[in-house]
Amino acid sequence: AFISGPLDPSLEYFAQYYISRIDAAIHAGHDFVIGPVDGVDAMALDYLLSREVDPQRITIYMANFEFRDEARRQALEKRDVKVQMVGDIGATTRERDAKMTENSDYDILRYRTEKEAKALYGERWWPRVSNTEMNERRRRGI
Repeated sequence: AFISGPLDPSLEYFAQYYISRIDAAIHAGHDFVIGPVDGVDAMALDYLLSREVDPQRITIYMANFEFRDEARRQALEKRDVKVQMVGDIGATTRERDAKMTENSDYDILRYRTEKEAKALYGERWWPRVSNTEMNERRRRGI
């Protein structure tokens, strides 16, 4: 299962949209791929480990520039999860996410609707396609 989502979710958001789906994947014995960033990625990793999922069932994918951040990489390695570097020095987060789609069978994801994003960000909102929405589109072949 490829888990992805917003960088700034509340605990309530994570609980509402992720926990039951992650629990189902844990119960089914699935493996997990996650990115290395704050928000849903970090919350999912913490949740999986709190549920005593074998860390070797969890792979954190890092674009080359993220992997070179030694402190970040070592913090993940200390948690005994697998860490996978993606691409060369110019690799982007979209390329990292594409590799996670390729190496997983389905997504556990949710991104905010336009209405939700406008309400959350107010004047700072701008129309865009998030990386999480791109993950969904990629899986669907769009």
